Amino acid sequence: MAKIELTDKQLRLVQDALESYSRAGILQWRYVYEHPSVMRYLKDSFTPDKELKVGTDTMRGEIVEIGDGYIKTKGSWGHGEEIKTWTDVENIQISPDWNRYHDAKNKIERLFGEVNRIILQDPTFPDGASPGIHNPKSKEALEAFDIIQVIRHEFWKADPTRSSITVDSSVSINVGPAVKVELDTTKETRKQKLDKLNEKI
Repeated sequence: MAKIELTDKQLRLVQDALESYSRAGILQWRYVYEHPSVMRYLKDSFTPDKELKVGTDTMRGEIVEIGDGYIKTKGSWGHGEEIKTWTDVENIQISPDWNRYHDAKNKIERLFGEVNRIILQDPTFPDGASPGIHNPKSKEALEAFDIIQVIRHEFWKADPTRSSITVDSSVSINVGPAVKVELDTTKETRKQKLDKLNEKI
């Protein structure tokens, strides 16, 4: 059997890549523009190129004060409107023009709908619809989905706050054979050894 060694972070990337491949195989193109890089391109296209100043809308709220090494913003984080102070000034991003951004996403969705109508030669096929993962013509998508299931289930098992009612709590292999996945336990093993050493001290 072929083997590949990955960090957990790289394994997540493989899972995401398989998700895109699987979704493309069932004509769910919106996963293309939900790719992190595509989302950045799209967001940046509708973000004004200007300096941060008081009154600027950012991804962390409206700037109300700029000081030496900090920025204060006003926004809502689940507890009503409040003011927060941020010291990671380099990470504060100006908000895009959300109306134009969402208009663009809607246009892309309509264009992908037209692509599907051309592929399927069905002028009535609705925007956002899909032939489905179990469609006989989607075998490769289903194979990728089986691998995704195994990977996400391993991450589910490693999550101490996991829930048994989420989709990653079980695996249902459709094509087989099931792949074998083991998460990187190096960090956990090292932590257990350090805990034992600390107990002896």
